[in-house]
Amino acid sequence: MKQHTLFVHTSFVHTVLVHASTGFIALSALGLTGCVGPDPLSNPLAGEEIGQAEQEFRRQRDPEFTVFSFSSYVSRSGEGPAGDVRLDSVTRGETTWSQNDLQTVDGARILVDDGVDEARGGHNLASGRGIDSELDGWEDEGPATITPDGDDLAGSLGNFNLTSIVVTRENLGTASLEVRFEQEADTFFFWERGNAASLTTANSDLLVEALDGRGRVIASHKLLRSEYAPTGIAITTWNGSFASPSTPGGTPPQLGAVGLALSTKVSRLRLTSVQEAAGGTIDDGPDYKVIAAAPARSHRHSH
Repeated sequence: MKQHTLFVHTSFVHTVLVHASTGFIALSALGLTGCVGPDPLSNPLAGEEIGQAEQEFRRQRDPEFTVFSFSSYVSRSGEGPAGDVRLDSVTRGETTWSQNDLQTVDGARILVDDGVDEARGGHNLASGRGIDSELDGWEDEGPATITPDGDDLAGSLGNFNLTSIVVTRENLGTASLEVRFEQEADTFFFWERGNAASLTTANSDLLVEALDGRGRVIASHKLLRSEYAPTGIAITTWNGSFASPSTPGGTPPQLGAVGLALSTKVSRLRLTSVQEAAGGTIDDGPDYKVIAAAPARSHRHSH
């Protein structure tokens, strides 16, 4: 394995960055290459400054997600709960993002989808849209299919239609999808289709991981169903094989919403759910939409 070593010298510490196949490994040592730094034992202030420098270095390299709540403002064509539900804006505190301030998913890639739906066919991932939404011109939507590829799921997420979602069934297995935005972002808005019986209307969990330009995970957060807030927005879903609600006239499911703010900007997220046997991880098949803030327009509008 070829290694490249970069020495960064400060007045107190030499930091060695060794580039290996796994990334950069940071090593700190005094007195490298014949240079001797101050002895922290004899000079407590020097030791304190070294510790502060190392802490600052770690903070800069360890981005974090922070959960926040927001309000969703939508409009319909007037055809009832079926059809399109268009997201017009979101508000967090005193800040409002209109459609021009937001960006939808630009591309998607299925990484793992090894569950098997023996009853209907396909695996766990499906592309869903509102019942009769293709007849409703209020907003675009993706396809309806239980055997989607990455382009199908990008179509599900690449619009402002909150009925156009990624559907995840609950067969044993892992469903992992990488999504890409055209511009890097640090603010992400999630919606999860659940049911009225849940206090948050969300009834599933989803692991969200931020990826850097090399595809390495730099931050992660498990979005729990308890972290969503109810929106009061009812939607329907048809994925080419079965519908929600499952019977005509049934109660439509509602959306829960939650936001994630990242301390750096990325253009790629990895979204993963797992369904294991009793005693294991049970994420219960999240059915979700994700939209990001457009960096050039973020925080532009205030009340």
